[in-house]
Amino acid sequence: MVMALLMTACVDTGSISSLAGLNPESSTSGALARQEKLAKPESTTTAPPVPEEKLTKHDAALRFLTAFIRLNRGMALKYATPEAVSKLNWNLPHGGNIPYYDDKMILYYKGGLAKVYFQEDANGSFRVSKLHVY
Repeated sequence: MVMALLMTACVDTGSISSLAGLNPESSTSGALARQEKLAKPESTTTAPPVPEEKLTKHDAALRFLTAFIRLNRGMALKYATPEAVSKLNWNLPHGGNIPYYDDKMILYYKGGLAKVYFQEDANGSFRVSKLHVY
């Protein structure tokens, strides 16, 4: 009997009515929902565009190389022209021979090497424009 009396004394009548759907704003969960709305304001504006990163020749070559190591042609097209991408076999696994690039503009890979050429865009960023495969 004491237990039932203590439980009745601890129950908030507003919580009971909100559980029944009578007054959702008076419940603890309703208060939490209002607090979450205040803590996380809804954004009505769009985020500003991220400026395009300026790549040096070295950066462009390494990102192209990373794409080639992963055999990810789509990624390679972000850093090279379709002409350059088409010069390599993107279906041949490297078989433990990891391709690498040196600063003499040479890309070494299983079965050959390629001289790397670059083009600079209007923003001063470089991309791989051509590969001369040997």
